[in-house]
Amino acid sequence: MATYDVVKDYDWTSTPRGSSIRKQAPSVWVKSYKLKTNNIMKSIEGYINLATSGGKDAKTFYDDMYKDSTSAEDDFKFPFFGDDVRSFNNTFGDTFQNGIGGGGGIGTALDSVAKSFVGNISQLAGVVGVDSIRQAGAQIGSKDFAGAASTIAAGIKSGGDPGSYVETPMFYQFEKNDGPLVVSFAVSNTINDDYDKNLKLIKKLTEINRPLRKNSITVEPPRVYKVRVPGHRLIRWAYCSDFSINFLGTRRMIDDVIVPEGYMIKMSFKSLTLEHAGFLSD
Repeated sequence: MATYDVVKDYDWTSTPRGSSIRKQAPSVWVKSYKLKTNNIMKSIEGYINLATSGGKDAKTFYDDMYKDSTSAEDDFKFPFFGDDVRSFNNTFGDTFQNGIGGGGGIGTALDSVAKSFVGNISQLAGVVGVDSIRQAGAQIGSKDFAGAASTIAAGIKSGGDPGSYVETPMFYQFEKNDGPLVVSFAVSNTINDDYDKNLKLIKKLTEINRPLRKNSITVEPPRVYKVRVPGHRLIRWAYCSDFSINFLGTRRMIDDVIVPEGYMIKMSFKSLTLEHAGFLSD
């Protein structure tokens, strides 16, 4: 486990290392964790946590989501000069909440029945009239089935109220809808001839964000992260959704390695959990 303080120890700026000005540079802290258990077991643990976490506060609940399945690894401090700190959207839908129903669970089944019932009533109201539906409903409640049938029949003869519509309320959808945090910076190979140091950093970032095959049946997944933009955003559990390395300037061969004047490093971190309102900052 190591700490890579790019802000302090790397040539991302012409300001000399050790200068007090570097301490004022905006930065983002990224702490990496190695996953130790597979995704199936983690999903099972998640359902167990959902059923047993009623007494936990929000911070403990989110901390425990990957706590037992990860081990703390390398820390990184990157320069942060991006403009986009946070973006998200809210969705209200006609179905039961995803947190209740999911894709095909009891909520979806109940919602299907409810929609069918409301749709049938709405269509019937358009034919016989809303007032007839109300009167027939009261008659059914008092077990006057003959009277209810007569009311509906009379409504059909009168043609009903044109354009009748029964509207159902919309419910909030619990979704992981926060936009990723993009971190990008350049490191120079020419200010202090640090091409070897920079190359090791790039290889480290590439290695931990790619799956690693241990043997014919075991593959180690990429790292997960805790990402903090001081005072503005905390992503308690994140993964690197996009990663790119670009050459900058002219290139030359040194020790059988292509060495450009510099590298542009770009990473996007996306939350693995719902970023609730308590995640505004650490």
